[in-house]
Amino acid sequence: MELLLTILGISIPALILSWYLPEKWQLFPLVVTTAIFIICVSPISFAILSISGTSTFYALKYLSSKPTSTILVVIQLCLIFLFFKLEFNFYFNMAESAVIPIGLSYYSFRQIHYAVESYKNQLPRHTFTDYINYLFFLPTILIGPINRFQPFLKDFNKRRWNDVLFSKGLERILYGFVKIVVIGNFLISHKMSGLIANLPADFIWLSTYLKVFKFAANAYIQFAGYSDVAIGLSLMFGFKITENFKAPFLATNIADFWKRWHLSLSDWCKDYVFFPFLSITRNALISIIMTMLTIGIWHEISFRYILWGLIHAIAINVWYRYEKSTIHKKLKKFSTIQKGLGIFITLHFVIFSFIIVSEPNLKGSFDIFKILFFIK
Repeated sequence: MELLLTILGISIPALILSWYLPEKWQLFPLVVTTAIFIICVSPISFAILSISGTSTFYALKYLSSKPTSTILVVIQLCLIFLFFKLEFNFYFNMAESAVIPIGLSYYSFRQIHYAVESYKNQLPRHTFTDYINYLFFLPTILIGPINRFQPFLKDFNKRRWNDVLFSKGLERILYGFVKIVVIGNFLISHKMSGLIANLPADFIWLSTYLKVFKFAANAYIQFAGYSDVAIGLSLMFGFKITENFKAPFLATNIADFWKRWHLSLSDWCKDYVFFPFLSITRNALISIIMTMLTIGIWHEISFRYILWGLIHAIAINVWYRYEKSTIHKKLKKFSTIQKGLGIFITLHFVIFSFIIVSEPNLKGSFDIFKILFFIK
């Protein structure tokens, strides 16, 4: 929350200048502001972003073999990502360090997107400055969404003052803060925690269930709220950033859920993991597993997140098989019941799957499952 308020505060001068400076220099104050912010919060992250961004752009531009340059860039970005996810804690004591590589997961995936699109010749004509503007875009640097380069450059080229867009941006920021402060911090974290704490000791099942629901609800509300603020601030700068959530807890099946939850990551994995693996293996099952494992590893390289991703991959494959079954076709006659049942099952599958990643170890997760499923 403190970092979010800091971003909003330091964005004000850059926002004003971005609408008064000549077009060529309009995003320069924002890039400088972003750079100063990252240097102050996480110097090592600034070094990673600056070096990887520069090497990515010039490798793709000047190396003669496009396949070779793309592979080298992607390998470089993956190695940086893996090193800091796996070894940074060991070497730099990340838990107590003030130099955590903030935003690493987001700008690594943005650069991989850029490299692959360059290989496919899908990038419009642009300069190094355009690419730096894209990488050092403050609204999305901290918690996403993982915006794409092409629409970013398109918005920059047609960027004009728009009262309606600016007003929508302010409204979206307000909505985001209502989600974070009122719904997330006050109602869920404070009030719901109090309600759970006041339950009688013999209400252990209800207490456990409410704790599980609280974790999932708070995770969604907080993340959606931060995304709203990022999208709103982007609108005020004149950029329409992709949505990140579309009422995910109203999904009627697990595949539908992943079309509503963390959309920018889901779409990135669909384009750069699922389809490439599908074209190589011609096997949707393997492609879905690799996609969900990537999503799990993106969050954290640990057994619990790998297991979480694998469980979702299995669930998606089970759903697609069920969707083709005669039972599903027969139940279509009762569409209202089918929809309601689908929402109920999907919601509980999702919040129960979060148990795996909400606890520090699997033993703690299994203890919760034992209570929920009345296992002695």
